Amino acid sequence: MRAVATCLSRYAKAGDSIVVGFSGGLDSTVLLHAANCVAKDTALAISALHVHHGLHSNADEWADSCARACQELSVPLTVLRVAVPRNTGEGIEAAARHVRHKALAEQPIRWILLAHHADDQAETVLHNLLRGAGVRGAAGMPESRGRVLRPLLGLTRNELLAYARAHRVVWIEDGSNADRRYTRNFLRHEVLPLLASRFPKAGEQLAGAAGRFGEAATLLDDLAFLDLGANPPAFPLPLSLFRDLPEARARNLLRTMLAWHDVQAPDERRLTEFVRQLRMSRNDRHPRVDLACYSLWCEGGKLCFKRPD
Repeated sequence: MRAVATCLSRYAKAGDSIVVGFSGGLDSTVLLHAANCVAKDTALAISALHVHHGLHSNADEWADSCARACQELSVPLTVLRVAVPRNTGEGIEAAARHVRHKALAEQPIRWILLAHHADDQAETVLHNLLRGAGVRGAAGMPESRGRVLRPLLGLTRNELLAYARAHRVVWIEDGSNADRRYTRNFLRHEVLPLLASRFPKAGEQLAGAAGRFGEAATLLDDLAFLDLGANPPAFPLPLSLFRDLPEARARNLLRTMLAWHDVQAPDERRLTEFVRQLRMSRNDRHPRVDLACYSLWCEGGKLCFKRPD
């Protein structure tokens, strides 16, 4: 409750509306319980949103369980049924996460609360590093981004479990969370425990490093703003920007622009080669990158960007 109250005190004011992303699992159930207690004391209007992906045979049962939990707390619940695309090229986990976050972002609510905790942060940092992500990926998840707040990032799963037991909170156990075929589950159940057996504070150190990488990412964003000059932070961008900058800053500018458009940069080898082509190619050449989520190409002396229809 202190973690939630402290986070909300930094951003929300009396009368603001908050919605909790509520899956019914341990993390979001603890967050909903704690946020509901805090909301009563701070005049915040609280509700919950359950995104029904329809990917699991128990999806209807989980939605019903969430409805019962919210009824017991007298918290209004919205159950939103969504379709998860399977041809995005990023895997079903990532596709479901994007659909879920989009559904939350479309809610007409002042603040969105998500239940990520310190163990999730450690998994995210490790996962991103192993995928070859740079500073931004190593920064993991921030406490706040736009309307999204993550009040539990400073707490471990064991602390959430202790809270749930102390307050007799009932939650759903999703059997798929134990399936090691999913990357995050493999990291959670195989890799991080192994690391912790040699480095007892591995999770804590990874989560702490995320904050320092986050500071570095902010500085790189500031540098990208400077390098844009008088140009707005939007595509298309003049190719002269990339040609006039040192190569490292040209790469940083492109990474940052893609992050501002909420898409992931190509892997480092492909990004480096594409930026090299931007800087070296003549006007009659048209370097291009096509990924599942977007395309980048040169046209009329400018770098263009488009998502698929």
